[in-house]
Amino acid sequence: MKGLREFEIPYVGLKVGVHKFSFDIDGNFFEHFKDSPLRDCKVKVDLEFEKKETFFILIFFIDGAVKVECDRCLVPFDKSIFGDYTCYVKFAEDPAKANDEPDVLFISREQTIIDLSQLIYEYINLCLPMQKLGCENPGQEPQCNKEVLKYLKEETKVKANEIDPRWAALKNLKN
Repeated sequence: MKGLREFEIPYVGLKVGVHKFSFDIDGNFFEHFKDSPLRDCKVKVDLEFEKKETFFILIFFIDGAVKVECDRCLVPFDKSIFGDYTCYVKFAEDPAKANDEPDVLFISREQTIIDLSQLIYEYINLCLPMQKLGCENPGQEPQCNKEVLKYLKEETKVKANEIDPRWAALKNLKN
């Protein structure tokens, strides 16, 4: 199993300017993150690392597919993802007490590497939509489990005809 050292960039040896890095992410990557909802994927992350004198600009370009479960019927399917995210890296005397600015990562001056694994993990998760429906992938045949959809449709009909006793008591207030 691969470690996460490949996601560490020793910025001390880099010259001022733009540097490009590329990472191939697979299921092994997510094993390092406890309770990760993702387990299987094929994602490419390209990074433009711009080193300036006093800070860094990191631009992540994410493209690939992850295996997720349909929120409607729980059938696993491949969901295409893409996105680009910018992160600024600044130096701070005490990074733990630094201002909590969004999109800014604070590191100490003594630190010689930047570990990108947590950022990549979060950005891949941000690429996922809130609702993952396998049967609504354009250009693909619907993948939802027809048995589950049939069951859900029947349950919805039954519940639509039932009246909650709390609401039934409120109906008496009209008179």
